[in-house]
Order: sequence, then structure tokens, then C-alpha cells
Amino acid sequence: MRRFLRDRRHARLLASARRGDADAFRALYREVYPPVWTYLARRVPLRQDAEDLVSEVLFAFVEQLPRFDPRRGSVLSWVLTIAHHALIDQRRRQRASAPLDDLVGSLARPDPSPLEEVLRKETVRELVSLVRELPEQTRDILALRFGGELRYREIADLMELSEAAVRQRVSRAVRALDADLRSEEAGGSDPLETDHVC
Repeated sequence: MRRFLRDRRHARLLASARRGDADAFRALYREVYPPVWTYLARRVPLRQDAEDLVSEVLFAFVEQLPRFDPRRGSVLSWVLTIAHHALIDQRRRQRASAPLDDLVGSLARPDPSPLEEVLRKETVRELVSLVRELPEQTRDILALRFGGELRYREIADLMELSEAAVRQRVSRAVRALDADLRSEEAGGSDPLETDHVC
């Protein structure tokens, strides 16, 4: 429901922006900037490179406003598609590998207890390590699904895959990560039971 309301609000703002409403454009810009920044900053090693890419994407977004077709998806999926293509172009130019340290940040519950926080940080470290071992395209799909909150159909369009293929990759990746994480937890020692010399 939240996504539906967000998508409708974005569509209304974009329609008003096309008619020359500067306030609507500013509001839409403020709403799409954070997801674009998050999507790119998690994949580009240097902050200044991420900032350059965000500028490039938002410039393209402004240029392409008249060509947006709401029948093909939401405004957010459209701008993230622009970001995805800009990232591919940047990777081709620099042949850089993208870190995903924050991919699992959305898994944390607010206000955890100190014990929960210690356990969560350890789990996040293990999960980030496991995610890094996934193929690059699978990492991108997971980031779009869980970080970008895109629908399977939107991810399929963006990645030029079938919706069934996206669903299958997400399902397989989540099951594999869960199994690997459980295996790591079963094989590792409890960090709180380790003797420490103070």
C-alpha cells in the first residue's frame, strides 16, 4: 500500500512538473534523490564518483521528463533504470567492482537491545560477506528488491529479464544466503562466550 501511494504521488508530481509546475518538480526531485543516491553510493567505491553519477542520472531524469510513460512502470523504477544504466556505463569505463556493505542495513530492527545489537552486527558482517560472493547481477537484483523496494516486474524491465527469472533468482539467493548464514552460525563460536582478558 505504501508503494502504491508513493507511486501515485510521484506520478501526480511528474504530471504537474511536465506542465511547468516548479514546486511539483522540486518535490519530485527531493523524493527521487535519496533512492538514487542510495542505489549508486552502495555500488561505487569512491564518494565523489557516486556524487558525479547521481548528478548525471538526475540531469538525464530532467532531460527525459517528457518521455516518461506511466504504463511502463513507476517514476521510481524509471529513475532507477536510468541510474542502473549509468552505473553499467561507469563500470564499463572504470572496470570497478562495487561494494555492497550496506545492502543488508534494512534488516535491522529499530532500538535493539545491546545484546541484539552485538548479534545483529555479527550477522550483518557475515551476511555482507556472503552477499559479496554472489554474482554481480544477483547482488543488483537483491539491492533493487530489498533496498529499492521495486516490484519484480519493475526489476525485470530494468534488468531485461523475465519476471519469473527475477523471482527465481531472488528466491534462490535468499534461500542460499539463509542456508549459508545458518551454517556459519552453527559452525562458529558464540562471540559472547569467548573469554576476554581485560
